[in-house]
Amino acid sequence: MQHPTSPRQTPSQPTASGALYRIVVGSDFSELGDRALLEGVRLCSLHANSALHVITVAAESPAGVLLPGDRPQVRPRADALELARAHVADLTGRYVSSAPWPPGLDKIAVYVVVGSPAERITTLAGAIDADLIVIGTHARRGIDRMILGSVALEVVKRAPCGVFVLRPRDFLSGEKLPEIQPPLQPGEHALMPYRERVTYHYVDRLTRGSDRIMPAI
Repeated sequence: MQHPTSPRQTPSQPTASGALYRIVVGSDFSELGDRALLEGVRLCSLHANSALHVITVAAESPAGVLLPGDRPQVRPRADALELARAHVADLTGRYVSSAPWPPGLDKIAVYVVVGSPAERITTLAGAIDADLIVIGTHARRGIDRMILGSVALEVVKRAPCGVFVLRPRDFLSGEKLPEIQPPLQPGEHALMPYRERVTYHYVDRLTRGSDRIMPAI
C-alpha cells in the first residue's frame, strides 16, 4: 500500500515551460469511476505540464484489503496495488488508441489506501497541492444528497481545491432523480422563465470588431 506523498515527493515536477497542474482522481473500479479517470486524463491534456494521481480507497480485511467496485474483492495489499495499476494501464491504453495523449503526462501515480474515501482523497489532494479533484457520484439518498452521493458531498466539503463531480447520465447504480419541472407543453421552452433576464454575447470573429451585446429576443 502506498501512502499519499508530500509536495516534495510528487512523482512529477514542473518543467521550464510552465507550472505543473495536478489532478487527483477517485477510482473505485466502477463504470463511473472509469469515466472519472478518463475525464482526469482529458483535463490533463489541456495543460502542457500535468500530473495525474489516481487513488482507490479500500476497506480493511483480515486477508488484506477489500477493494470497492460493482463486484468487491479481497486482495493482499501488494496485489491490490498491482490490480489498480493494471486497471489504470488498461483504461489509459484504450484512451491512447482513440485520442491524443496529454503532453507532459509520462506517468500516472496510483495509490491504494485504507480509510474513509472522502478523507483519504482530500488528504492526498492537500499533500500534493492538487489543483483539481475528479470524482463520480453514485448514491442519492436524503435531501442533502439529492444531487451528490455521500462520498462526493463530503469531498466537496473537505476539498482544498476545486472538485469536478461526474454524475451518471444514465443513472448508473442509483435511482433516477425526480423531475425538477413538469413536462413542457407544446410551444413551451425550458428557458421561458428566464427570457427576460438573459443577455447574449456575440463575438465578431470575422472582422475582429467590437463585441456586440444584444438583449434576448
